[in-house]
Amino acid sequence: MNATDDWYDVSRVVDGTYGIDECDKYGMYLVEGSSRAVLLDTGVGVGALRGLVDDLVETPVTVVLTHTHWDHIGAASQFDEVVVSPVELPGDGRISVDSISDEFAHRPREFARQWLADDNAFPDDVDPDEYTVEAFEAAPAPMADGLPLGDRTLEFHHLPGHSPGHLGVLDPETRVLYGGDIVHVDHGLYVLFEGSSLDAYLESVATLRDWRDDGRFDVLVTSHNEPLAGSELSLLDDLLDGLHEIADGEREYEVVETTWGRAHSYRVGTSNVLTKPTV
Repeated sequence: MNATDDWYDVSRVVDGTYGIDECDKYGMYLVEGSSRAVLLDTGVGVGALRGLVDDLVETPVTVVLTHTHWDHIGAASQFDEVVVSPVELPGDGRISVDSISDEFAHRPREFARQWLADDNAFPDDVDPDEYTVEAFEAAPAPMADGLPLGDRTLEFHHLPGHSPGHLGVLDPETRVLYGGDIVHVDHGLYVLFEGSSLDAYLESVATLRDWRDDGRFDVLVTSHNEPLAGSELSLLDDLLDGLHEIADGEREYEVVETTWGRAHSYRVGTSNVLTKPTV
């Protein structure tokens, strides 16, 4: 297995955008412009993502990280230009797997161990024992000006909650919103990490609901789901209602144990919202 097109699965999501999937779980998106391309997130960093991207586009590439959790920054060190929300950029401009907190420092080792235990293989030239998420230099995302691609400009929007500096990236021409971990369908929605905020997350989902109703986007593309469009976007209504009930103490929950300790798990639609026990 090679570390580029064998390791990653590539598809066309919408016109002008490639979906890049790592391990059938970690999604990235390559948005093409006339003079620049943008790569949204970089997965867990096992494969040669830079080589794959260079095969797909001929323009310079800027990596935009929706946030700095470990499964979004994995291959960022392979690229020359990386931007992230100023909220999640350390003072020295250097991002590592434990930049926000040490909660994710163990995750690369756990991923490698579980991946092999499930009878999966690493690429031929990657030693699982040496796999790690390398630190890298980054710059603040141009929140006010957006990022020009030549034929259009991508907009950056602050959508915190899951993480303190979580970004949404809107392509106003294609009406696609790249939302990182803003929603998870049939997966846990984690609002329990250091820097997570239920109140901020509720406001971010309310913002998305308003943008949908105002027609600002037609497709919501996120890191761990298939693209959502049309009637599928009604999940924002159910999620917002559920978050209000959680915040008001009116939603039933189960106490569960997670990798990050004890949490409250609330069933909302097809997902479980996991919060700190103090909510």
